[in-house]
Amino acid sequence: MLIKCELSPVNSKKRLKSRLLPALTAMERSKQTLYDTHINMYPPARKEPHSQRIAGGSPSRTVPYPVEDAQQPMSPVPLQSAQTLRSMRSTASLNSRSKTGTPTNPRYDQPFSFQSLASRGPSADSLMNAKPSNSSVDTFQSASEVSESTVPPPPYVETDAVETPRVLQEKLYRQPSDFSEFSEASDQVPRSNESAKSQERDFSHYSEVAKRFFDVYQATINDSPNFTAEIQMIWCETLLQYAFIDEFIANYNINGNKLKRTLTAAEMLKNQKIILEHALKVLTKLITLQHGPALYLMATLYSQQPYLEVKIQAVIARNDAKALDYYCKAAALDVSDACYRAGVCYEYQRGTSPELNRIRSLQKAIHYYEKGALNCDNIACMYKLGMLCLQGVKDSEGNQILKQEVKVAVNWFLRAIRRDEKVGERPETSEKAENETAKQHNGAADATKNDLVSPQAMYELAKVYEFDGLAPMLQDLLTAAGFSRNPTKALQYYHRCATRYQYPLAQWRIGQCYEFGQLNLALAANKSIAWYAKAATAKPRGNPMAMMSLSGWYLTGAKGVLKANNHEAFNWARKACHASEGKLARAEYAVGFFYENGVGCAVDLAAAREHYQKAANAGHIKAQERLRNNYDWSVG
Repeated sequence: MLIKCELSPVNSKKRLKSRLLPALTAMERSKQTLYDTHINMYPPARKEPHSQRIAGGSPSRTVPYPVEDAQQPMSPVPLQSAQTLRSMRSTASLNSRSKTGTPTNPRYDQPFSFQSLASRGPSADSLMNAKPSNSSVDTFQSASEVSESTVPPPPYVETDAVETPRVLQEKLYRQPSDFSEFSEASDQVPRSNESAKSQERDFSHYSEVAKRFFDVYQATINDSPNFTAEIQMIWCETLLQYAFIDEFIANYNINGNKLKRTLTAAEMLKNQKIILEHALKVLTKLITLQHGPALYLMATLYSQQPYLEVKIQAVIARNDAKALDYYCKAAALDVSDACYRAGVCYEYQRGTSPELNRIRSLQKAIHYYEKGALNCDNIACMYKLGMLCLQGVKDSEGNQILKQEVKVAVNWFLRAIRRDEKVGERPETSEKAENETAKQHNGAADATKNDLVSPQAMYELAKVYEFDGLAPMLQDLLTAAGFSRNPTKALQYYHRCATRYQYPLAQWRIGQCYEFGQLNLALAANKSIAWYAKAATAKPRGNPMAMMSLSGWYLTGAKGVLKANNHEAFNWARKACHASEGKLARAEYAVGFFYENGVGCAVDLAAAREHYQKAANAGHIKAQERLRNNYDWSVG
């Protein structure tokens, strides 16, 4: 029953605002999730500097460059004014004479932006303690503004023939007694030959991670006179990754030397700072040389979507506008992944100018997708073009921006999977061939091949040939273009996509076919549950629809296969809510029902109402009905 009441204009505005704000916040979160999902849909097929993925260390320890002003994207290292630099250099010089245990080395004292050797920056300790201000802190310039009058980072040598013998700055955590080994050799040893020195190293106590680091380091030292972009890019990526490996920064320095003792937490932060600072210096130099992969890496850091295993969020503030600038610059140099990500940025208007309307943004997105597909053979761009052509793009007035052409769409999908030569073969033959391939190639080779085929495009082709699940208008267009329902072909695509490319949506769909006897498959509860489980537990995050399907199986049970278990049914439904971030209305309604009736959980009416509300906001009719009845949710 509706109750009518009079509201003052002020109260009316407040109530309207209180209703609109949550809706706008939810809409913004939805747009952010779409952008993050699509920009990570195709992680770049780049070879990592070492064979195994390296995970960062303790998440509780902050990185050396906290962002103090979230509103102003800042360079990770404060850029000081000329006057400040002179005073800090003089202070550092005095301190270096009085502190035996903390020597400095000007080769490592340059700020983030490269400068001439005559204008070196403050010491690492000064940078660590410096407090940014509007007068002294600069931002990392856009890709089009970086100066080219720069020099590459200095070589890595253990002694300095010009100055008094000192240990490199990254060794300032050593004890004074550790310095004695350098005192006698200072007057006799010129700049050391690193390649000869490396031959004398005892690697018996090195970890495998450290050995891989030293291999990259040695290649970089050998390339120091040339500064070859490809070699230095690997060095930059290696530094960024290893800076977040606790085991490494606690026991090794930037030169790959094993330390005489394990560092304390404070010393590890200093060591990490040195590694990160130099990585960004190398990256800066590569950007001035207009090296495409470096531009792309910088873009991924600014967009907070790095392809490396780094905790970059506290190092560089997110700046979508700068990220888009770098993506576009890299795309202009035909960096394949940059074309795709630039397209995604424009499609979802992340970092775009406020003056650029939705229509113009979509046109630019299509431009970059076409560039990536045609110039770089990028399968992600092909898939995107296929989806846009399949649905067509219109403005708010119904004018066509991109014509709906189903035949062109299917052709793009086919191009995106053309490197898969086994589609259409019998599953047994395909699996046998896969086993033979696995014997001949290692996992990395298989992963590379997977990157050349779009599982998303294969899944869409399966839907086209399944036909029944498409919108009626789309079915009419496909029929007019000569396409018809082909269950056998659809199942072949689904099966290939689910087995060879481990695509969770295809795995869920096969589970559904076995559950309901679709696409000419016989009912098989055991196979249905197995496929659902595979999709629900997929990495990095399981498919929420598969989780809901498992919830249903646990709720009813399957004779001779699975015993009914209300607790597991509740758990899988709740996991579906979490995995979908509240966007799967069916899951929200189910959890609300479980809480209301105490199925697999204790009765919790407040929680039930919360989940019903989420489902109702997503358009779930039954949830809306539950909320409209006269039930008093507060007291039951």
